[in-house]
Amino acid sequence: HGGTKGFYSQVFDVADVSDKQVTLTLSEPDGAMGYPGKVDASVTYELNDGELHFRYAAASDKPTLVSMTNHAYWNLKGHQAGNVLDHVLMVKASRTTATDETLAITGELPEVSGGLDLREPRLLKEAVDEGGPIDRNYCLDGPKDGEFLAARLVAPNKVTMEVWTDQPGLQVFTGSNVGTTGPGTWWHGKGCEWKQFGAICLEPQLWPDGVHHPEFQSPILRPGETYRHHSWHVFRVED
Repeated sequence: HGGTKGFYSQVFDVADVSDKQVTLTLSEPDGAMGYPGKVDASVTYELNDGELHFRYAAASDKPTLVSMTNHAYWNLKGHQAGNVLDHVLMVKASRTTATDETLAITGELPEVSGGLDLREPRLLKEAVDEGGPIDRNYCLDGPKDGEFLAARLVAPNKVTMEVWTDQPGLQVFTGSNVGTTGPGTWWHGKGCEWKQFGAICLEPQLWPDGVHHPEFQSPILRPGETYRHHSWHVFRVED
């Protein structure tokens, strides 16, 4: 349920709303973007004492593929405040899912090294200078079941965002194409122009392309099952 008209481009219905949370729903017909099954999906956003929670759910009447996430772009310095290369990032992952020159998953799981090694807090500029822009799924070192800390992002102003999740992977994208690809309307608005490396994406998810790699956790959702995913961000200002 991706493609050129995936969930990201659809208008969801507001199913429930309160002071602290909102639940959005979407129903896609069998065959949408070539995917089998009528899929009923939902996402609940909840604010709770400095935490932003994302709870995803989906069901299908035929076997299909589902792996939902949030593709927000983050710059913890604020609006129109320069790039994020001065942010420090830690990702709790010892391996990544390797890709070829077209970014297709190869099935290899190399140990992190060079610019991809974010196991200790690292200035993004240093990582990018050593290994180039990052757009890679990290295989998180968390438990197979349960929720855990996946990443921590810290800005020069000491604003900190932790990413917690129950998913096995985290897509790290350092924003190398911000301001360089796509319609200009993507990067202009609210009196701001976003430029390369202007923000970073940290996207909890299943490992990509699991349908072609049986050793990965399967993204196949079958009738009678419910897909669930819970991730959240914790915001604070470090002393």
